[in-house]
Amino acid sequence: MTSAPRLMKFPEERVLEDAAFGQGIVPTRLYALLLPVWKVEIRADITEGEAFSLIDRFLERGLRHGALSTVDELAAFFALDRALVAQAVRFLTAIGHAREEPGGLVCLTPLGERSVDDDVRYVVTRQDRRHLYFEALSCGPLTRAHYDDEVVTLLSAGEMDRAQRGKQYPRFTPVAVASGFDRSALDRLKSRKDRARFNLPLALDAVECLSETLVFLPVYLVRGREGLLVYGQAEAGTAHDPELSALCAATPELVNALDNEELDAEADERLLRSARKWLDGQGLDTIAPEQDDDGTWSVSLPASAFGDKGIPFSRVGSYRMAGSRFFRVWCPQETPRKRSLLDRLDQRMGLRRQITRREAEELITRLALQLRLDVPELSLVRSGAEKTGLSGLEAQLARLEKENP
Repeated sequence: MTSAPRLMKFPEERVLEDAAFGQGIVPTRLYALLLPVWKVEIRADITEGEAFSLIDRFLERGLRHGALSTVDELAAFFALDRALVAQAVRFLTAIGHAREEPGGLVCLTPLGERSVDDDVRYVVTRQDRRHLYFEALSCGPLTRAHYDDEVVTLLSAGEMDRAQRGKQYPRFTPVAVASGFDRSALDRLKSRKDRARFNLPLALDAVECLSETLVFLPVYLVRGREGLLVYGQAEAGTAHDPELSALCAATPELVNALDNEELDAEADERLLRSARKWLDGQGLDTIAPEQDDDGTWSVSLPASAFGDKGIPFSRVGSYRMAGSRFFRVWCPQETPRKRSLLDRLDQRMGLRRQITRREAEELITRLALQLRLDVPELSLVRSGAEKTGLSGLEAQLARLEKENP
């Protein structure tokens, strides 16, 4: 029997690393949550924009600015076949951009005039049916990334129940919904200027709400002394979601629930037991976890603990989860940390088909910060890759060295 796929296809450690070394907060907890989302089916008159075809653009510009007003005049001016122009005019009439008047006159409608002025072919679809997504805590619209069903999983109530009954870790906790869908949220969409960012058409008119279904969005929430960050599936854990982060931070019920959970007096002891069990499994039972100055926990290992027959070098500087808590794997010697930078860089760059020199240098800087190393020049990293036999990384870096900084 095959196990169900993970809700998050990336490890929790990835979001902790971004929070700590990309966003500059000291993470103290990581929660796996199911945020409630309203899946709302609407029927409306939709106005959307698309690119003009070449002939349509010239014909509409001729009607708008060229004092041309008949098929014959358009055909003569643009040196086009009359039958082709007549067909194009019929199409423009069908999409509401033009109208034909008595005497063979052709003129633009207000929609056509606006299209010419904005150089966007606006198309109105009457009684269009579609789904819109709103987070259920304040009924704000979700961004376009959440509409990609190949990346983002929105669970039905039944799917949520099955996910909670499963044995997979982490266990996701649903966030309670305080009230039903606020239909005035649909009216508020009309005043938004950034509609494209929220997967909205240019205009919504005659909106009718047909149904509202509650679904659930898996996220990781990282809590720190400086605030909280929410990471969804859309960015694969490499970047937080600013809208959902602000939403959760401004939801007292959620923040209070997290505060209450963090008052658990046995949390540190559970984390220590988990860290000791991991150390025992590595044959390092003489090493004890340590609490750092910022209140987080780590295990400091000798250089001899890492290598082909030990812990992979890439684990240096990484986190290991223990419930909603975690500890960091560390090595005070610099050589394993330098090797960790190379191995991690090899993994990250190997996952990307194309990467620019600037992107590679930003990644090197991030990893150096994470591993408490001076930021090396690209040539020095390439030399290190050559010495350690990372030929693929060496070739990538050699190519990037030829790019302008």
